[in-house]
Amino acid sequence: MPLNAASAADLRIPPLADPSEGPLGSVADSLAQPVFVKDREGRFVYANAAFAAITGLGPEALLGQTDHDVFPEEVRAIPSVGGYYDPSLERILALSPQLVIGIATFHGKLLERLEALGVDTLPLTIHRGLDGVRESILSLGSRLNREDEAREVLEGIEKELKAVREDVARTFPGGPPTLLVVVWHDPLTVAGGVNYIDDIMKTIGIPNAASDIRYTFPRMDPEGIVSRDPDIILVPGTERGMSLPPELLMETLKGFPISAVRSGRVASVPADLLFHPGPRVAEAAKSLLEAAVSLGCGEK
Repeated sequence: MPLNAASAADLRIPPLADPSEGPLGSVADSLAQPVFVKDREGRFVYANAAFAAITGLGPEALLGQTDHDVFPEEVRAIPSVGGYYDPSLERILALSPQLVIGIATFHGKLLERLEALGVDTLPLTIHRGLDGVRESILSLGSRLNREDEAREVLEGIEKELKAVREDVARTFPGGPPTLLVVVWHDPLTVAGGVNYIDDIMKTIGIPNAASDIRYTFPRMDPEGIVSRDPDIILVPGTERGMSLPPELLMETLKGFPISAVRSGRVASVPADLLFHPGPRVAEAAKSLLEAAVSLGCGEK
């Protein structure tokens, strides 16, 4: 399993500036499994050869880079301005942009500084629900003089969501299963009732077992899951980097009287779809339905 900066700290292994230095380098370099370490800003400070092979870059070339600089392959040709949480003002200004788009929650202060320096900006709010996604698409269309295209995108999303809702009703004629999205296992963190994921579930008619918790991603102890007793538990999975394997969550909840755990109905869904709000809303909705069907729920 890949190591992140926190797990490296737990093992009392210092971040490495050179992959050949220290105990982690000598052990991890010999492993066939991909291993990497990141600092608190999400930059790679170590990568073994197996992980570097996934990216197509050498271990040294990865040092100081973030996921946003190397994944997917197409972004390598685009100048980097930093990570999602720490974009560099100086790098942005060096590109002389006509418009800088950011997320109001994370990039508000940066966008204010850019505005003060004469750079046009567009803050978007998309993580709190489907309304934010709709408003963001319309805002982009208006600012880019693409209002017609923006409306077409929204119409397509609404049409596809309606189709998924009809599929849910047809697949579960006796009523859909309750579903819980567990974001992480230590501490147990779930998708609550105030976020994009919950909105999608409501729209397509699949009950969120944690919708009564009016927080975005609340922590929950195992007893909280027992009291809600979801029929299905889904965890976000990524092709690269840290993710929560269903088997690890099953082990964490072993022994608790939870329907999903007893029946083995715990599976992964693509994290990129569930945690990156945008025009792929319908794909995220379909992934929830497909996961439920793959676990033996409903009529295929």
